[in-house]
This record gives sequence, C-alpha cells and structure tokens, in this order.
Amino acid sequence: MSKSWAINSKIKRRGLKVPIVAAPFFISPYTPPAHFRQSLIYYYRNLLKGGNRVANAKQRITVNQVVSEDTRQVVVRGTITVPDPKPDLEQIISTEKTASIKDTRLLPDKAVIEGMLTVQVVYVAFEPSQSVHHFHGQIPFTGFVDLPGALPDMDVEVDVLVEDIKITPSARDPRKFDVTAVLQVSAKVTEAREVEVLTAVDDNMQADYDTIHINDVVGRGTSQVIVSEEFEEPMEKPEPEKILDVDSTVTITEARIVANKVIVDGELTLQIMYVGAVPEQSVHDMHHTIKFTDFIEVDGAEPEMDVNVKAMVENCDVEIKGDPFFEATCVLKLDAMVTEPREVRVVTNCAGATMETVELNVEQLIGEDSSQVVVRETFETPQAKPCPEKIVNVSVEEIEVTDVKVIQNKVIIRGQVDVKIVYVSAEKDQAVHAMHQQLNFRTFVEIRGATNGMDVDVKPVVEYINAEPDNCDVNVEAVIKVRARVTEAMRREVCVDVVTEPDEDEDEDEVCTPGEIINYTIKSGDTLFELAQRYSTTVNRILQLNPGLNPNNLQVGQVIRIQCGAKG
Repeated sequence: MSKSWAINSKIKRRGLKVPIVAAPFFISPYTPPAHFRQSLIYYYRNLLKGGNRVANAKQRITVNQVVSEDTRQVVVRGTITVPDPKPDLEQIISTEKTASIKDTRLLPDKAVIEGMLTVQVVYVAFEPSQSVHHFHGQIPFTGFVDLPGALPDMDVEVDVLVEDIKITPSARDPRKFDVTAVLQVSAKVTEAREVEVLTAVDDNMQADYDTIHINDVVGRGTSQVIVSEEFEEPMEKPEPEKILDVDSTVTITEARIVANKVIVDGELTLQIMYVGAVPEQSVHDMHHTIKFTDFIEVDGAEPEMDVNVKAMVENCDVEIKGDPFFEATCVLKLDAMVTEPREVRVVTNCAGATMETVELNVEQLIGEDSSQVVVRETFETPQAKPCPEKIVNVSVEEIEVTDVKVIQNKVIIRGQVDVKIVYVSAEKDQAVHAMHQQLNFRTFVEIRGATNGMDVDVKPVVEYINAEPDNCDVNVEAVIKVRARVTEAMRREVCVDVVTEPDEDEDEDEVCTPGEIINYTIKSGDTLFELAQRYSTTVNRILQLNPGLNPNNLQVGQVIRIQCGAKG
C-alpha cells in the first residue's frame, strides 16, 4: 500500500473533510509532479492531527549545499631553461604566465591541490643579429586549502590565479632562470543534500514567508571515456626518437541534454616534449588537440534543464609507433550534474512557535549565455624568419581569459589567443618555418539580472581560425565563442519543522509498520542510536540504507531512510 493511499484511507475512516480547491502550499510553474505529491502527503498527514485546520505542509528540495570555501596563497619556486635549439638569451622582452590544476584530493577538512605553472618567454638572442625568439618552461606545484567540514566523498571546485611572478638569471648557468611566483588558490566544497522545508503552517500561527530561487538537483552521472588518435609531428619539427614528457588538459566545449542523457563535446590538448631523431639529439616541444564527443546517462534529465559538466584526465599515454608517428591513448572522467530552476515559497519565521531551521548555502544561477566575436589582425614576420609564401597550418596553442567584469545585465570579457603558424618560406630552398603570435579579443555577453559583485565563470573556444600570407605579413582571422555563467551565493535560514509535543493519541503503528521504509527528516538533537531505538532497528541497518551518511555529522533538515522494525 502506498503512503498517499494509506493516508487517504485514514482520512476517510476518521470522517475528515479534505479541502481540494486551495492547496496550503506554494505551487510554482517549476514545481515537478513528484514534489507536488510529496507536499500533498505532508498536508494530509498533518491534517489528521489537526481536524479541519490548515496543517503544516512541506516540500522536498535537493540543493548543492556549499559546505566550505576558502582562498590561500601558494609560493612556487623553480627553474626554467632555454632549450638547446634556441640561442642564448640577452634580454627578456615579455613574459606570459598561466597556472592550471592537474589533480585535487579531498581529505577531512582540507583539499590538496597539484598543478602546473607555465611560463612563456619572448626574448632577444645574444647574437649579432639580435633575433627574437620564444620558449616556455613548466614548474609543478603542490598546495593545500583548509576547508572545515570537507570530507573525501564531497565535490570540490578549484580555481588558480597567478598574482605575481619574478624571473631572474641563474648564477650557475646563463641558460637557466630562477622563477618565483605567487598563486592565489581558491577552493569550494559542495554536497548534494535533500532537505524538507516548511511551505505552510497552521492557520492559527503567524508565519513569515519568502520565495527562494534554487537550482534543484535532478540527478548526477559519471562516465569514463577513452580518447585515442594517431598523428605525426609538425612539418617543421624532426622525427621523434624518445618521448621525455607529456602534459594533457581537457576542455568541455559544449554540453547539451536529451532525454535521460547529456551529450558532451570536448577537446583534449597534448603537450609533448621529445628528443629529435637527429645527430645533435635536440629537445623539441609540440602541441596536438584531439576532439571528442561522448555522453553521460542522467536519469530524469530533460532538454530544458541546466547542466554542468566537469572533466578530468585520469591517465594519458603517448607512444612512438611506425613511420615513426605518435599514438595517444587517454582516459577521461566526465561528471555531469543536471539541475532545474525552481521557486519555492518557504517559511522563514513563525511568531510564538519554536522552529527547527536549516541554513541553505547554495549558488543561485542568475543566467548563462554566449556570444561570438570575430578577430582580424595582421602580423609581421619576425626578423629572424624569412617571408612566407604559403601557409601550411595554423593552430591554437592556448586561449586565456585575462579580465572579466560584471556590470548591469552584462559580462565584459578580455582575453588572448596564442597562435602557431607553420608556413613555407618564399626563399629558394622553400624551407618550412613556424612563428608564434598572439591575438587579443574583447567581447561581452548579455545576462539579464547580472550585477557587479556576482560570481562568473567564462569559457572561450576558438571555433574557426585561418591565416593568409600578404607579402612579408600574415593576416589572421579567428571566430571565438565565449560562454559566460553568472551565479550568486545565497545564504538563507529556512524553517524545516515546528517543534511540538508528541501527540499521545497518534497511532504509531499506522504511521510506521514493520518492514516499511520511511523518509525521516533529521531534527535538532537526533542521533542514529536514538533513531534506531525509536524505530526498532539498528544503527548498522540505517547506515546500509544511507550510503555515505556520516553518523557524526547529521544535519538538521537532512533526509535519511529508515526501515521500521517490529515493536517490542
């Protein structure tokens, strides 16, 4: 027998009149049928205790609760070296620095972060021609952020920003440079929690109400993806003899929802350092991007809902095969969370009554949208390079957002794209050369409701890029798509129950029969031992029905499952 049928049967047996015209709880266009039914059950159950009064009503919501967040500074020290094929350095013209997160591990009350600092250096060579050259170096780093309340099975988001960097020549080797950088590492831990909130109280009570906007978690799903591809080294590079190092990053370019599924498009970027198969055995560096499409199953997902996808490289192997050429095989982990915007009218206070409350600390989605920008720029060929006759290939090495500003109903974005152009020279030998240039872009995304001070996440993607020679210049054209997502932290204390004395006339056997599994809302002072005694079960049985439940960290308003045992 279902709960709703059992409750209606008791209503009929006791001869109560059930009003069906006006529901005592708030129903919005976003209220799913399951939540509406749950509210009806609570309404009728409480009506049994109060005769013809309008009783307390509840709705169950699932929110991505922020458990803890903090920011910490990390100092990174290391050394970068001018590669062997490059001439000695006389003067640094410019430096670009970026930091990326490679792995994050959650420990109790702490997040350990591993990442990579990448430094790009443009310099004047120590030679008579004073040609301009470019090289980059990478320095790994490890840091941690204290996050009270964090546990290993929770979700964590980490952002890193390079605040300052200093590069000085090494006293031991003129081709080495000491790097000291200051990073700002921000971490936020969240957990999906089910909470039953009060949406209406007895007519005799004077209650305060508020309408909150939340992103109700519909479901989550994970998937492992194997991405593999065979590819050759760039034309201007020698064939590989030995691979020294592989660095991999994954970017989600688009995510869309179909029924019970999330379709994901992404790019896997490989940075490979290898020894060339040439007599001097010089060390070379190359980039290669692999596009992929896959899906994640999420029960209950519908096209009009919102989705957030996180991707991580779990393992990546690159080998030298055949001609020779490279063969890459990488394992990715995709994690999707589907949410649905909801409006819930909740009770925030009730005069003259003792209320159990819970603090909701969640991110409220303000809006998400994208825009396209076309960038055209003309570059001169570097002095040390011959003029181009034909463009062989143009590729994006890196795209970075340098500045984001949120104003009224708009997000203004500035960024840069590092472009690599491979070309055939206009000289008699028609040798193949490569040059690096930087495209700057500026655009905005309109998001209704956005204001200064809100949080924003920006993801740029180069959708199209082309280059054409023009005498000794190169004309570059690119189409860049920028997606912005604006959120706002919402902290709100809401009521989850009215504290009343237990009703002596209540028939406990009818509410909870032996073998029945009920949903119980944690109240102030509850312990698993006390609940096990009350419902004639064991603590171990409660833990079996609630995987991941921490008996030492029960949250008021948290919903758990309990199987009722036989009394006595």
